[in-house]
Amino acid sequence: MKFLSYKMLMTLFALGMILWSCDSFIYDDLKHCPQGVYVKFYAKTPCASDTTFIGSVPTLTVFAFDKNDKLVTSVTEKNVSLSRDYQVLVPVSDGDFTFVAWAGVNEKFTIGSFINGTTTKKDVMLTLNSSSGKAVDLSGTTLWQGESPVVSLPNPDKEGSVYKYTAINMREMINHVTVKVELDENTLMEDGVVPQDFTVDISSANGTTNIDGSMPLGATPLNYPALNGRYYNSGDISDPQKINSASWDFSMMDLKTGYNNQLTLHYVKGGKTVFSGDLIGSILLLYENQTNINMACQHDFVIKFRLTDCCASHISCDIFVNNWLVHSYDTQLSM
Repeated sequence: MKFLSYKMLMTLFALGMILWSCDSFIYDDLKHCPQGVYVKFYAKTPCASDTTFIGSVPTLTVFAFDKNDKLVTSVTEKNVSLSRDYQVLVPVSDGDFTFVAWAGVNEKFTIGSFINGTTTKKDVMLTLNSSSGKAVDLSGTTLWQGESPVVSLPNPDKEGSVYKYTAINMREMINHVTVKVELDENTLMEDGVVPQDFTVDISSANGTTNIDGSMPLGATPLNYPALNGRYYNSGDISDPQKINSASWDFSMMDLKTGYNNQLTLHYVKGGKTVFSGDLIGSILLLYENQTNINMACQHDFVIKFRLTDCCASHISCDIFVNNWLVHSYDTQLSM
């Protein structure tokens, strides 16, 4: 019993000497003393007055980059809750570092390969899975990315163990767009046109994203699946039994202008294209300018086509984005 107590005492003494020596001003060999940065996570858009916290995510990866933007190390955790108190220790030492975090990456993405000392922030983080040019269904997926300010750690030979703290503002990387087609009463009576005669396609070359959140140019556009197709009466016509509206939901990667964002409205019955344009880019940007809204603050949009006239030769159409009229025009349907 005395021997056991003696061994425990010596172990505690040795551990105390190690910890004490890394903080000592007189210890001669501090270069092996551990250092690191504790990283926390929050979300706050430019329009918000308060921070929020993301909550449960299936995965969290934190990359540490040196002053030359070369990868030093990375830490991955699974099934964590990014709450106010949650933090990750990244073991780095002696230098200036920035930290890039990704949260929510799941099986719908193919992850890039990362090599310490070689990988940079401009290398590919993930690619959205697809088949025959059609993206996987992103509904129910939340994806976040953010980067910290620079954090400096001293030379451990001089300072010993030093631990610092930083926080990353996480930015949402998934957009949700609902597209509606609404026919007025006159259109419904003209040539028997019904909402079931229309389909919507959305495509974008935004399926590949770099570690820093940027997207490489020149990628092949992906077609995003139209989800939750619904046909209903919007209440704008006198006969409550008539179906005058249709809507489809789209979940897609980050929306940025310049990535071949296309929205197309087809009139299937007539075999024609009613509208084809860069609504996901230029029209949403126009919407921002009109209403003084920062698109970094908003990720859910409703685009409505209101068809006011339809015949064999043309369709008259108004386009609304989040209830703001952005276009009004006639589309010629004749060959």
